[in-house]
Amino acid sequence: MGRKNSNLEKIDKFIGQKIYSLRLAKGLPRQQLSKVIGVTHQQLQKYENGTNRVAASRLVLIANALEQKVTYFYEGFEAGDNIPPETESQRLCIEVARNFRRLGNREHQDAINTLVKSLLKE
Repeated sequence: MGRKNSNLEKIDKFIGQKIYSLRLAKGLPRQQLSKVIGVTHQQLQKYENGTNRVAASRLVLIANALEQKVTYFYEGFEAGDNIPPETESQRLCIEVARNFRRLGNREHQDAINTLVKSLLKE
């Protein structure tokens, strides 16, 4: 059976984006989640991009690892909301938070926090 079915591709991309968003929200590196679910990080990347379809059994493992119900990955699709959740800003927030924690110098952290607050006032 060929893979060229636009409806199936939309579903695969939608589920992949949900996996990606949830993984980022949990702060899990791709390497860590892939190890838990028993695939390579490249395979997980293909799931997240919608390039490869996630088997139902694998989706159960992903749901368990991300502490979500399997139905979460389908929520919103049937309502016609085929636009994947915003993930770029989530990725950036996680990156900023990781870098902030790595600073180690409390004065630098305070200075960055003050800068962000001043930018919010504009």
